[in-house]
Amino acid sequence: MRLVTSLIALAMAIGALVLPTAAQAVDAPTAKVTFAPANAGTLSAGQDLVLDGTLSNPTNVTIPAGTASVYLNQGIVKTRSALSDWLSPKSTSIDDKLGTRLIEVTTPELPAGRSNVPLQITVPAAAISLPATWGARAIAVRVTAGGAEVGQARSSIVWYPGGQTPETRLAMAMPLTVPAGTDGLIPSDQLAIYTGTGGLLSRELELATTDPNVAIGIDPRIIASIRILGDSAPASAREWLALLKAVTNDTFALSYADSDLAVASQAGLKVPPAPDFIIDPKLFPNATVVPTPSSGTQTPTPTPTPSPTGAPITPTVPTPETLMAWDYTLTGVAWPSDATVAGNDLDNFAANGLTTTILSSTNVSFGDLGYTPAAGAKIGDDAALVSDSAVSTLFRQASEAANEAEWRGAMAELSATLAVIGSERPTEPRTLLATLDRTKPGDQFFLSQTLDALFGLAWVAPAPITDLTSAVTTSPVSATLAPQPESAARISTFNGLLGSEASVATFSSALENPKNLTVERRQTLLAVMANSWLESADWATATDKYLADSRKTVASVQIVKSSAPVLTSTTSRLPITVSNDLDWPVTVYVTVTSPTGILNVISDRVEITIEANSQAKTNVPVETVANGNVTVKATLSSATNVPIGTPYFTNVDVQAGWESILTAIVAVLFVGVFGFGIYRNIAKRRKAKRAGVAEEGTLDATASVDAQPTGSQDT
Repeated sequence: MRLVTSLIALAMAIGALVLPTAAQAVDAPTAKVTFAPANAGTLSAGQDLVLDGTLSNPTNVTIPAGTASVYLNQGIVKTRSALSDWLSPKSTSIDDKLGTRLIEVTTPELPAGRSNVPLQITVPAAAISLPATWGARAIAVRVTAGGAEVGQARSSIVWYPGGQTPETRLAMAMPLTVPAGTDGLIPSDQLAIYTGTGGLLSRELELATTDPNVAIGIDPRIIASIRILGDSAPASAREWLALLKAVTNDTFALSYADSDLAVASQAGLKVPPAPDFIIDPKLFPNATVVPTPSSGTQTPTPTPTPSPTGAPITPTVPTPETLMAWDYTLTGVAWPSDATVAGNDLDNFAANGLTTTILSSTNVSFGDLGYTPAAGAKIGDDAALVSDSAVSTLFRQASEAANEAEWRGAMAELSATLAVIGSERPTEPRTLLATLDRTKPGDQFFLSQTLDALFGLAWVAPAPITDLTSAVTTSPVSATLAPQPESAARISTFNGLLGSEASVATFSSALENPKNLTVERRQTLLAVMANSWLESADWATATDKYLADSRKTVASVQIVKSSAPVLTSTTSRLPITVSNDLDWPVTVYVTVTSPTGILNVISDRVEITIEANSQAKTNVPVETVANGNVTVKATLSSATNVPIGTPYFTNVDVQAGWESILTAIVAVLFVGVFGFGIYRNIAKRRKAKRAGVAEEGTLDATASVDAQPTGSQDT
């Protein structure tokens, strides 16, 4: 018992010592600390190190005033992995070895919930002692309060004492697209907004042309949406198209609506879906119509030539091919979304003329290379332009920064990353590729500033993307595909959309011009599969709407339910009413089948045309054999025997025996009425004759009296 008592007392004593410490650790506030160096993360000899940052207290406990210390690791960061580990540690603590402490400044008290308290720290050049060796260095800011670390920020600088440095050449690609939507063609009013002053497309084009080395991937939907409007296109849209034509940047075509090429390939399509168009010649009043080439041939639209008298050139009405035609400087380029390519995708792209694919480095393996390879690569027989994933991510973060502080942080990491890449093989300069994000069109407000800062670095130089396409031919890097297939759910959704589109295409055979339905469904399908939807939570809503609209279209022509008909004649006509909710007339064929011999269908395919948004009635000839109830099946089909709508079942009451009875009744009634008429006429004549005889007798008697002699009266 003494031993137990002693152990309990010891435990209580230890608890008294330990528990407050634990409670203190739990309650210790943690600040959010952000700092980034000025001058795009570069530091030259004799230059002060200026760090701009903020302090935030997201906790419910006040953080007392403390100190912020700046640390510099004088060793050169030699590898990209070392730089990454430094900038993104798994955890931080007071025990971290951050390097040499350069300066210490006081920090203000941070009340609970206080955020973004600005703090600028300037380290005098005299306090910085670095060897005359160019390269990236690690820096950090540690904030302490009450004797404990409450926050830590890590960044990097590139020490540039002057002189020559290894140079990394950087090519860039930018998509020219519009935000995610379901419009297969951009509406005219939206085009006016996008291409107006300060509009999305105007801003994108201005950003893209900031540097002539930025390659522009153009969504052909934008070009087609403007051209198809003809003379009715907004003036700003026509002006924008002229500005696009005048750019000196390299250009290449994206897929229509920047649709997902990889998911189409992985869904089993050998040919990616292509758009179609309905062109209204009335929108081109001064143009001539070019005949549509025969199937299997593609005849280019002839270029009109001026008349000898100098009369204006008469334009031509565009064709589906010329609507999207553009004088791209690069052809045959596929740009699937990052990390989505797998299997035979590259071969499928190449089979469709897309012989060069832009791939993210996360989708490619270069084997055991101990350095960053150039972007021009060969994957088997397929050409690839490999964008560096880390460089692209930092390039995007800098270009899309929400404020100056975010931009400085991303820019510091980007300049350090490129410095490390340049120092990997200083005697072998390489050309890399960085790409901008296609899910955030027009959000690159810091793009111009980023390009100016990048190409102001002594160790970075711009390069046109054509340098990479040439390198693929002359000196490609050997690589293999690191498969990154699309999710099974996305592939399944795409297959569902394809099936839905196919059902509408089948149904459209009921229209005189099936394109009235198929063109819109195909264009909308491509818009719904745009890469800009990849990070959107609303994509499921968009796909559900597409499926619902297709189901509604297919169900728009139906047999109208009616009361059960009664057939009383041996040869009758069964009435069938069909409704059409479409904006175009349809022609269908009504077929009625009877399960028994009570009712025979004389004509099993009766044509009926129903005008737009209306109903029409037809009669199917039938023959009744016996009395009884028959449930007949009525169906609709197109001229090509494609089923339309859903089968309709109706109960028919056959009363064929009533025909004889009704005939007899009618005959009796006829004879009765006719006989009564005859009888009535005879009776009337007899009556008239009797009346005539009686009148004649009266007249004779009167005449006899009047004829007697006068003298007889005297007698």
